[in-house]
Amino acid sequence: MELLDEHGRVFGIVNIIDLLVVLFVVAVGIAGIALVVGPDEPSEPSEPSEPSEPQVTQTVTVGLGTHPPEGAALIEPGAVEFGGTNATMTDVYRTPNGDGARVIVRLQVQGQMDSNVFTVGGAPVRYGSVFSVTTPDYQHDGNIIGVGGNDSISTTPVTATLTATVSPATADAVEPGDEYQLAGQTVATIRDVSRNQTEDEQVQLTVRAAFVARDTASGPMYGDAPIRIGRNLTIATNRYQFTGQVADVEQ
Repeated sequence: MELLDEHGRVFGIVNIIDLLVVLFVVAVGIAGIALVVGPDEPSEPSEPSEPSEPQVTQTVTVGLGTHPPEGAALIEPGAVEFGGTNATMTDVYRTPNGDGARVIVRLQVQGQMDSNVFTVGGAPVRYGSVFSVTTPDYQHDGNIIGVGGNDSISTTPVTATLTATVSPATADAVEPGDEYQLAGQTVATIRDVSRNQTEDEQVQLTVRAAFVARDTASGPMYGDAPIRIGRNLTIATNRYQFTGQVADVEQ
């Protein structure tokens, strides 16, 4: 059987013109459907999460409590973790407190400012809050006692006169220039010494000394309190130790 007969019909059944018209209509229909449906659209990217608050660096002053001198000596400037966040300890202040050393440090810490409150790991850093300070050598929970300021802990010498009744051997050992060192840090220096024999063969020792006090809003602090008349203070070196009562404080 011929493909086209004498009348132009395919296999003698369908006129070729009609077939072309049908094919054209089908093609137009398919194109219309494609326009209506549209091409496959790529999946839209997920909405970006809200950007976190930018990192800021803040100075934080932390009280690490009272420790034996050998433990206090471990606390030195350098890299630390503060509340699980990397930080830098920029300064350390040690002051006598009982038989140990009270330690106060200053840190540079990165965090966020949230409604004018400095936060680290989502926790607000403010007076009285507690954060851990950790290195390979120690871990201490510290109380926040200040936010802001420079890298160094501000100190000032407070000169006071102490009187004490001591043995002749102790009195003879005390000399101007002697330093009271605590965990390697000088906390007091003898300026002047006078001695008076008592009736019971003891010596009334009068010492003028400069104590390294920390500047605070309440005034210079040494140990856990300001240096005031009537307060008892201890001075110790590798040769002697005595406790005297403050008789005068130079302003």
